[in-house]
Amino acid sequence: MQSFYVTLANVYVIPHGDELIDVPDQESRKMQDMIRSLARSDGSETVVILSPHGIRISDSVGVVTTEYSKGDQVFGRKRVRRRFRNDVSLATEIAGSIPGFTRSVSFITSSGPKSEFPLDFGTLIPLSFFKPERVVLIGQPRVRDREKLMRFGRALYSAVSGRNYGVSVIFSADQAHTHARDGPYGYSESAAEYESIVIGAIKSNDFSSLSKITDKMIGEAKPDSFWNMMILKGFIEASRISLVYDFNYVEHYFGMLLAHSA
Repeated sequence: MQSFYVTLANVYVIPHGDELIDVPDQESRKMQDMIRSLARSDGSETVVILSPHGIRISDSVGVVTTEYSKGDQVFGRKRVRRRFRNDVSLATEIAGSIPGFTRSVSFITSSGPKSEFPLDFGTLIPLSFFKPERVVLIGQPRVRDREKLMRFGRALYSAVSGRNYGVSVIFSADQAHTHARDGPYGYSESAAEYESIVIGAIKSNDFSSLSKITDKMIGEAKPDSFWNMMILKGFIEASRISLVYDFNYVEHYFGMLLAHSA
């Protein structure tokens, strides 16, 4: 337990909807303000982020080991540009944590060791609120083996808690995407049911309820968060941390949820 307080600074569940940057309504403004407040008090040297967008390896976890990362995207009326040095040492350790399931991913150009891995919006939006010295980028694996996802969560905790400097971890995740009939994925009652289970798990700090989420519900609710939530379940079981529910709302057709470690 002592290693958690020394090296694991904070754990977050942060959404990545464009609205967090463009803030078209009061609810997105409220969530943006809450994320900013959390980020301002985060003094960790490295931020590890797991994104459901960008890196996708069918049967593995992809971990970026390129020297730098860079993103430049426009969200509504706002432009976000960020460049980070990657924590290659920690990334390499995570990439080797579960042989055959975790893999190193590199992006090499003519610039050689100064190559910059492109940031997807699932990493760029949450990271835009933070000012870490280094980052680690992890691609969310969409495998069906839930035990393997939880095993990776436990391995991830072991890696980040073994550092002699502060590390925070962001589970980047939007929730169900079928809240609106006029949305791109249509409407399903499973959207509200799915989110009720996830929110209940966070509020109670009991993630056993995630086992109630069936493949059928996932297919109907269309979340991009489920796999990260299973990794988070393993992470929490290993670390014994508690999460604090902050805020959630539905942005037209998809759910956004914010939580952080106590």
